[in-house]
Amino acid sequence: MQHKTLILSIALNGYQWMYQRELKSHRRYAQKYGYVHQAVTRPFVSALGVECCWLKLTLMRAALLSGYENVLFLDADTMVNENCPDLTDVFQTGKYLYMAKGYSNRFNSGVLLARNNVKTIEWLTQVIDAQFDKVQSENDVGWGENGHVIEFSKEVPFIVELEQKWNNTFDYQLTDYIRHRNCGPMRTGFLNNFFHKVVFFLSARLSAFGNKNRGILSKELDEDILSRETNVILSIYPKLACL
Repeated sequence: MQHKTLILSIALNGYQWMYQRELKSHRRYAQKYGYVHQAVTRPFVSALGVECCWLKLTLMRAALLSGYENVLFLDADTMVNENCPDLTDVFQTGKYLYMAKGYSNRFNSGVLLARNNVKTIEWLTQVIDAQFDKVQSENDVGWGENGHVIEFSKEVPFIVELEQKWNNTFDYQLTDYIRHRNCGPMRTGFLNNFFHKVVFFLSARLSAFGNKNRGILSKELDEDILSRETNVILSIYPKLACL
């Protein structure tokens, strides 16, 4: 049933204002195919800073465990075009996770489609539990969850590589379904780049200040905050639980 498909995005720390146009495109896409749509815009400022991207994994897992059959996660800076087809167009038997590769020729988790299956839940849990484990240099992206997603996706038989048009991070000429202006070639605007630099700077300062005042390891602090913010968001947004 289509109403058991969730389109999910997270826009915190100012992203909810910076990417209003993109978020509206997510809603239009969901309405077109009768999907449930939820843009998470609160808490307005995440104590996780730029590491709030880990929330995509914990919230996707919670939504699937609640009964959603499919969850499509879209980064706040992705624009869904009018030609984007129904998700059923890509479904394959025995395949439960779908991603496209970005400009580095590695999986980009800015567009992540998950189908409800025990293997999906186990995979999400494995990645989340490895949050503070160092990934191999060939998989590292410097911050966030994407390096872990890359590492844990290698040679996994139930993961499918989507066509680039589902998550286009570098080809301006491509007739794409979803255009992603992330940290790569698509993000060229001065104001956009300046905004992201400010977010990264403030995030680092907040994290350092919080750790110093609490007198505990950043690992312990972040584990607590990820769990707490996940629960807070689930309490704010009832759509994340399939009723």
